[in-house]
Amino acid sequence: MSKSGIVSLVGRPSVGKSTLINNLVKQKVSIVTPRAQTTRRPIRAILNTEDGSQIVFVDLPGAKKPYDALGEYLLDSVWRNVGDSDLALFVVDGSSVPPGPGDIFVARNLMKTGVPALLVMNKSDLICDDQVEERLRMFESLGDFVGSVAISALNGSNLDRLVNLVLDHLDEGPQFYPEGMQTDQSLEQFIGEVIREKIMLLTSDEIPYAVESQVDFLDEQEDIIRINATIYVERESQKPIIIGANGQMIKQIGTLARKELEVVLGKHVFLGLWVKVKENWRNNKEALYYFGYHVE
Repeated sequence: MSKSGIVSLVGRPSVGKSTLINNLVKQKVSIVTPRAQTTRRPIRAILNTEDGSQIVFVDLPGAKKPYDALGEYLLDSVWRNVGDSDLALFVVDGSSVPPGPGDIFVARNLMKTGVPALLVMNKSDLICDDQVEERLRMFESLGDFVGSVAISALNGSNLDRLVNLVLDHLDEGPQFYPEGMQTDQSLEQFIGEVIREKIMLLTSDEIPYAVESQVDFLDEQEDIIRINATIYVERESQKPIIIGANGQMIKQIGTLARKELEVVLGKHVFLGLWVKVKENWRNNKEALYYFGYHVE
């Protein structure tokens, strides 16, 4: 009988969780940038295997000690989702040794959940072959893991072995989602994330972390999709940075987002972008709720 289960990806920021989840399902469902806090919401990606098994991978925000209300929400979201999982993948950066305080912080809290955890050492493409086993042992010492595997999310090496290890630790059960569905993320959510990804890649300093984006209007027709979206910043002084001199920055953001969306959606995209200020939104629980971060 086929197997099924919820498998959460947990680790400190920038260890490659989003790249891994995209390559596992062979489709971009989670945005990727070199910056912390790129992933802010749990993103579910669905992998259906040839034998009828279904793995629901959950990409989670990087786990780190919080500095604002948004950070508190993100960390709480990590452990709530791990607690609801059948298996956790503890993703670490094998090119960075010995394990640092961030890895130790995540491992200690992961062990407290009681959820079975599989150690996944990413970025093996950056490690000499004769060092892989030694580095695996270093990370294995951080907790009691049901298994371990070295992979490269970037080039896809050992991902088949990872999937087989995951299936070894899941029980028989029915599929959660219909065949052909690769994510439970809505189109509006995905579009908002793509816009935010481009901002994070094009801007610097505090701007990438101070930005939220939201789709206000979506009209999808046979050969064209029209989208209006708002980019929110925290302070009035950040607004001209997003707009740029003579509107060049917001134009570049829109162009990059539109081109990617046209490839993904397979149709022409009209994308209108506006910039608004929502004062200090990362520390405002009402604003966080407005953006879908349901803080207690």
